[in-house]
Amino acid sequence: MNPRGRVPAHAALVATGLAVAATFLASSGVLRASMLVLASAIPLTIVLVLLARHRVRRAASWTLLCAALGVLTVNGLAWVVDVSRQDADPAEPGLVVDVTLPVGYLLLFAAAIAILLPFARRDSGGLVEAAVLWLACASLLWTVLVHPALVATGAPVGVRLYTLLLVVLVSGIGGMVLRAALVHRAARPALVYVCTSVLLTLVGNVAIVLTTDPATGLYAPWVATLWILGYSCLAAAAVHPTHARVAEGAEPPSDRLGPARLTTLGVALGLNPLLAGLQEAFRGDVDWLLLTVGTALIVPLVVARIAGLSRRQARAERALAHLATHDELTGLENRRAGLEQLQRALDRVADGRTAGVTVLFLDVDGLKDINDTYGHGAGDALITAVAERLVTTLGPGPRVARFGGDEFLVVDEGGPDTDDVVARLRACLDRPVPFGDLVLGTGASIGVHHVPAGARSTTAEAVAHADQRMYEDKRRRAGERRVERTGVEA
Repeated sequence: MNPRGRVPAHAALVATGLAVAATFLASSGVLRASMLVLASAIPLTIVLVLLARHRVRRAASWTLLCAALGVLTVNGLAWVVDVSRQDADPAEPGLVVDVTLPVGYLLLFAAAIAILLPFARRDSGGLVEAAVLWLACASLLWTVLVHPALVATGAPVGVRLYTLLLVVLVSGIGGMVLRAALVHRAARPALVYVCTSVLLTLVGNVAIVLTTDPATGLYAPWVATLWILGYSCLAAAAVHPTHARVAEGAEPPSDRLGPARLTTLGVALGLNPLLAGLQEAFRGDVDWLLLTVGTALIVPLVVARIAGLSRRQARAERALAHLATHDELTGLENRRAGLEQLQRALDRVADGRTAGVTVLFLDVDGLKDINDTYGHGAGDALITAVAERLVTTLGPGPRVARFGGDEFLVVDEGGPDTDDVVARLRACLDRPVPFGDLVLGTGASIGVHHVPAGARSTTAEAVAHADQRMYEDKRRRAGERRVERTGVEA
């Protein structure tokens, strides 16, 4: 009961489905057949009203569901007509019944896939694994129960193929919906209703095969109650308050391919050939339908899962490589990567493949004082601003690296006009850096070392020379500031 004492709409729909199912079992003839029409017409009406009032998100999936329920309602009406003509459940239904049932199932499959799309974008690997696992279970179900029953009744190949496709497809979709329900807590109630509907459909179709009387061609009446309850669960999912969260998808758990998951994929991949071998060994008759259809479905899914994991591994390796070669704060190359770039440039210079390389070593002014006075957030803002200005001022050619702390390394091939480069760097770095309500003064000491074409130098030598020039520039700038202060005091 809700706070106002009323039964929630989703629970009322399930109760209605139970009442319709009970009426179906207690009646016969046209009244019983009419219950099947009512079972699909009620959820169809409810979902149509929700769509008209814009009460559902991702309307495409629910529109497909409406189409499926509409076709299944037509199927039920055609069944009523057949029953009224024969005054009993017809052993051979008419053409409309035969056509609308598979079409309705196809639309239900499409609706289920549309519901799963938000999850596929975030958890495609998990959904594929769930489908593979449930397809493997469907193979066992088919081999142990369904196929022997079909063979015993002399079902033709077309009927066996249709039933096999129905069992494996419903199983695969059921596994994916269950996976989504387990992962997405916020939408779990609505997804559990959808999953229950799918599983009831699976059990119902298996029960048809197991309970069909070869003499009359009729199956047990209680089987139809499974579909009635399945339709009610679909309507309950549409009206449950959590249905809106289904469109959001969910963040999947850790996607690591451990030994257990590898074993599961391996078993699923080899199950159908194994079943075929056992059938040949003990019965002398291989179920080629299962071997063909099951393998054609499972193998691509396993390959897709492995390909997805391979792409994920490649992304992880690229991310690790980026972390190993880049500074986290500024996004620039770090000391190690900067020195590697310098070494490659020096090799090209030594071989005469480039006109020379200029090494600039920069030391930012006042970082320690800013950290001590305003906190490390201000210092980080200063370093980030300096990095952005260096990249913007130097353009795409030179390589800029954060050497460490308040130091930056620039490697520029081609023998540029160093005076012009230094002048532009000083102009951009002397501008104050805004930080909240503060304005941080900055600047940098710059050391320049040029290695001409054909010269041989190590990275340590080139950096040491640039570092020495930087300290010379630092002393010069400190002297200029002392002169300026003396002039002001005078």
